[in-house]
Amino acid sequence: MAKKVPTTGPKKTVYEIIEPYIFLLPALAVFAVFLYYPFARTIYLSTTVTNAQGLPTKFVGTKIYLDRLFSKPEFWTSIGSTFKFVIVVALGGLLVGMITSLLTYNRYFGSGFAAAVYAMPLAIASAAASMAFRMIYHPTGGLINNLLGTQINWLGGAYQFGSIAAVTIWLQSGINFIFISAGLKGVNADLFESAAIDGANYWQRLLHITIPAISPTLFFQIIINIINAFQSFSQVKLLTNESPSSSTKLIVYEIWHDAFRGGRFETAAARSVVLFIIILIITLIQFSAEKRMVTY
Repeated sequence: MAKKVPTTGPKKTVYEIIEPYIFLLPALAVFAVFLYYPFARTIYLSTTVTNAQGLPTKFVGTKIYLDRLFSKPEFWTSIGSTFKFVIVVALGGLLVGMITSLLTYNRYFGSGFAAAVYAMPLAIASAAASMAFRMIYHPTGGLINNLLGTQINWLGGAYQFGSIAAVTIWLQSGINFIFISAGLKGVNADLFESAAIDGANYWQRLLHITIPAISPTLFFQIIINIINAFQSFSQVKLLTNESPSSSTKLIVYEIWHDAFRGGRFETAAARSVVLFIIILIITLIQFSAEKRMVTY
């Protein structure tokens, strides 16, 4: 039996080899300028002492992390407050988006207007929303206190965390509504009809058909919600008038305060690196659990 002689195609020219990289070059250049270099610069600044202009003056290695962050109880309080805020906002935003999507799943008179209202937070900047809610939360002339007949300082004391979290949940509900609504449209309606014929009620259909069917969308949204919640800043700064309590001193606010109020650019850089590592670890954990959480 004759042996098969392996056939090889014509050798690629140098241009054919580098052609894909030529098309990638513009994107790589943008990433290098606006992502890779700033990230590398941040890591470097976190290992130095900087002057008032944010320029490095002395290399100190991990001293910033050990002396100014990990050994300070305020740092761990900020981390704890951030995690609490992220859990409340990520799950709250997902729940509100899920409820509003289900409310507009079936067509009825006014459902289009309702969908536009539910998606509206997506088009509103967090700074503009924060200024609007400052008036709504006002202790004497605010809308909420006028409706309730009270004079509660919603942005102070024990109410501050819940008030800021509520605004952030509302801001995130728009993007959740858009994606979950799109996911619901992809569910086969025959499944609901078959389940209804078999005697399944609404909640059983929701639990055993709807949620498993849109689990890829929910998985994607919970990752986005967590990342966005970790990056919350405008709400804390504007709603508290730069005076957050310990429960709302989120890590991004601390980064801004260290850099632009305290002139401690190296500490701000170190906090940024810690925040990146936290988000990276949480995202990797979520993707490792994807097969158990998502039904394809």
